[in-house]
Amino acid sequence: MTADEATTSAASDETTTADVEMAAAMPEIVWYEHATGAIPVLEHSISAPFESHFTRGVKVSPDGLCVLSNSDDNILRLFDVEPGVQSATLSMHEGGTVYDFQWYPYMNSEDPATCVFITTSHAHPVHLWDAYTGALRASYRAYDHLDELTSAYSVAFNGTGDKIFCGFDRTIRFFDASQPSRDFTTRSLSKTKKTRHGQRGIISSIHFNPDHSKMYAAGSYSGSTCIYAEDSGELFMGLEGHDGQGVTQVQFTPNGQYLLTGARKNNTINVWDIRNTMQVLHAFERAAPTNQRIAFDIHIGSRYVVTGSSDARVLMYDLYTGECVSEIATLPGTSIERWVAPLPWPS
Repeated sequence: MTADEATTSAASDETTTADVEMAAAMPEIVWYEHATGAIPVLEHSISAPFESHFTRGVKVSPDGLCVLSNSDDNILRLFDVEPGVQSATLSMHEGGTVYDFQWYPYMNSEDPATCVFITTSHAHPVHLWDAYTGALRASYRAYDHLDELTSAYSVAFNGTGDKIFCGFDRTIRFFDASQPSRDFTTRSLSKTKKTRHGQRGIISSIHFNPDHSKMYAAGSYSGSTCIYAEDSGELFMGLEGHDGQGVTQVQFTPNGQYLLTGARKNNTINVWDIRNTMQVLHAFERAAPTNQRIAFDIHIGSRYVVTGSSDARVLMYDLYTGECVSEIATLPGTSIERWVAPLPWPS
């Protein structure tokens, strides 16, 4: 073998090894049917192989026909929930780290006007994206007391979908969804960072009660969860839990009776009965020892809760009994952050 042939052969082996390593790092969205257990029924590749651009979150559209993912390369990808379709149909590029994203609550694929979602990212305003074309429909700009652009850490549509609520440090601001501009309303939750009154810390998660009671929950990295009135901003109640660790997600059940909260570096999801908030109704165990946001979701029938786990498991709990009723263990590749089923399961 000549020197040139040896060089070519070595380069070929090196390329093959690199390809194998990159392919092994390529993340996927994997779908499982509850009835079939740990047998995957759909797999979606996020993109071509890349380094460390792991999946940060996945959310199913309200009509159950689309999947929206967010990865570490600051790209949101839209997938159709169809067997045999593995590539993203749309890709939306954000300019910075995506903090949060939410579907329009009345999204219906048969009505293109409703096919939108919002995002918030580092050093950028809140964006409204078209899920049909991938185009940017609108921007909502929030400014601080120095008249400088400030980015929201969390976003949510209100129950009627006509307002966009955004979480900041000790502050909630909201916009009229029909009027993209820098016009917004500000609600301060506490006067100073050290005060004992009000809700302190960055508002990391916002969720509106689906029962149209015009209440919403706000979780904070200071470890508190508060429930407010949408119209007046009045504080209804405050919840303390998770040993003071920062709350990363708050979510009401579809029937509006329970509120679930999760926190970083805390291994439980707390279930609160909002009719009797003096104690935790259930505490669902999961492995969450890091600062990562490990998400959970609630079945449309308000009975089952599905959560990811840092030890590469997916757990499903029964809200009625508090028991773990299903588990997908040792998922290949990386741990799954979020998994939901758009279709009802039998009771």
